[in-house]
Amino acid sequence: MLAKLDGIVELITSSLVLFSSIGIFVLTLNARYTHAIGRVRDIYTELKTSNEAEKLEIELNTMVYRCHVLKWSFGLLLCSAISSGVFMLGSIALRFTNQINAEVLILFVVFSVLFIFSSMVCLFIDVLTSLRATMIHIERVK
Repeated sequence: MLAKLDGIVELITSSLVLFSSIGIFVLTLNARYTHAIGRVRDIYTELKTSNEAEKLEIELNTMVYRCHVLKWSFGLLLCSAISSGVFMLGSIALRFTNQINAEVLILFVVFSVLFIFSSMVCLFIDVLTSLRATMIHIERVK
């Protein structure tokens, strides 16, 4: 029984590291999303009174696109956290009973990695889009 407990503690410790890294990623995404939403509001307010409506409209559309990309990044990260959680709970259950198929648990790990990778790709797209919005703002891109 002590060996099972040691295995569970080891499993939980490694899972907590994964959840901590997901948490840090969530904080990063939240900061970027909050900034993008704030900028959308600023541009929209500026659009109502500005003579540069065309430029601001393009910048606004770019920032709204950023918000959509970040939304998907959040969603994919949530899917990764759920997959990791199911894996962790399933692994604990597997240690007490042999009722759970280990291959299914491996699929949850694979999905978790794919989801977090996809979320990072969305974050990279956001960074590129942010640069484009900045270039529009400083009038380096039409």
